[in-house]
Amino acid sequence: MSGFTLRVQPIPDDAERATIESIAAGHGAQVSWVHFPACGRTYGLVERAGDACAAAIREATGAVIFERPIIALAVYPSVPEALPLLLHALGGPGRPDGVLACEAHGAGVIVEWDMDRSALEVVLGLVDIEINRFHARRVNALLTPLPLRWWTAIAASGLHAPEITPDRVLEEALEVHRVLD
Repeated sequence: MSGFTLRVQPIPDDAERATIESIAAGHGAQVSWVHFPACGRTYGLVERAGDACAAAIREATGAVIFERPIIALAVYPSVPEALPLLLHALGGPGRPDGVLACEAHGAGVIVEWDMDRSALEVVLGLVDIEINRFHARRVNALLTPLPLRWWTAIAASGLHAPEITPDRVLEEALEVHRVLD
């Protein structure tokens, strides 16, 4: 394991975040956070971490630990009638292989998936198929911090620029070579 995502519900207080960050630092890892108060949850991406780090965080907190990085996305269709179809398509028996969970949340759904197993285009394409039945639109909210390799994969796909790779991101190169230390 070189990294993983954790989910904390309800939103952790400063002490719980500090505990998680301290455990991660003790294992040579670092945590990036996204807090989403509207959903009552926080996601953390723990990078450069192993199984021992995940086990220590699991033991010390009430966090849900995913074994690898995941993407969590809240999808709010403009037509409420689309919600049952989204829940079935993303959470039912025919869901994409990488989808780990899909649950209703207010006027939308929250879908969690492994982007290495189901590409962003597959999941969002399925969302669009279902909401297009109602000529609806959608608003998305990204709930998780993402690893650099996924950011670059999303950018490369969206821009049709396969040359966009993690090794071409200036900030990453500066960090790897400790230029800013």
